[in-house]
Amino acid sequence: MSRQFMQLPFHSRLSRLRSGLEPPSGNTADDRMCWICLRGDEDHRRRDWVHPCRCRGTNKWVHEACLSRWIDEKEMMSPGVPVTCTQCRTEYIIVMPPLCHFDAMLERLDKGYERMCPSVLMGTLAATVYFSAVIYGAHTLLELAGYDTGMKLLQEDPSLLMIMLPSVPTLLLLSRLVHWEDCVIRWLRRRNRRTIPAEQLDAVGLPLPGAPLSDEYFDELEREHPASDGLIGGNLATEQLGRAATSFCIALSLPTISVVLGQKLYGRIYEENKLLSILLGGLTFVAIKGLASIYLSHSRYQQRRQRFVMDYTPPNRNNH
Repeated sequence: MSRQFMQLPFHSRLSRLRSGLEPPSGNTADDRMCWICLRGDEDHRRRDWVHPCRCRGTNKWVHEACLSRWIDEKEMMSPGVPVTCTQCRTEYIIVMPPLCHFDAMLERLDKGYERMCPSVLMGTLAATVYFSAVIYGAHTLLELAGYDTGMKLLQEDPSLLMIMLPSVPTLLLLSRLVHWEDCVIRWLRRRNRRTIPAEQLDAVGLPLPGAPLSDEYFDELEREHPASDGLIGGNLATEQLGRAATSFCIALSLPTISVVLGQKLYGRIYEENKLLSILLGGLTFVAIKGLASIYLSHSRYQQRRQRFVMDYTPPNRNNH
């Protein structure tokens, strides 16, 4: 390589080498450039050059210290993912120094704990949920059947009750997935459909620009963004966490509410049949809550259906 070229600044030499204006020198050490720090040997000679991948030319070289820092960043961002070259996608051959027997034993113990602890945690959580469900089922049985009758049932066949009692909260939570209110709402809306006037439709029946929104638009909007009331179905995001918690509490408090309403409303009518009065109390609560939900949903639908935007004028600004 000519002496004039070697006297140029490093960045000028690098740009001319990449553009092909100057041939590389015969000594490969003069053409090395770290693709991480973009430095070569112009300041002082370095001894930690490596070419860890299939890249060729000056881009195949990299300082080992720079590469080690870059590998640490990649492993922290993506643990467990093999580190590869960003250009040729070659996986780096990373060799770790061997561990002594004591260190290797500690490493195996640590990995064994990492594999075992999730299973222990899931088993503990499952046992906690199961025994909580058993206690809730026993409390519900004593509340519905009475203390004396309930204790007699618990003492007669404990094994069977240990299987049936946890199913009580499960069935109550699953009952929240039955949305009979939605069927009633759809039936009401089918009876009072609002369509776009014929004069605001084109020849093929599509709405003209500026035509009012029809009920089909709002129905499609609700299908795309459902306001789910259950624990399953719908996105349990932050704004729906309160709704899910409310549904959970209503499901588990249904037996207590049924007992209270059954005694207050139907206790004198069905004095000899306590279970029937409790059943009627539960149906009464479900009906009242469902009708209130239907009314609130229909009111919100009508409010959204009849909204409009006012002109931005001084009187409107003062009034609103």
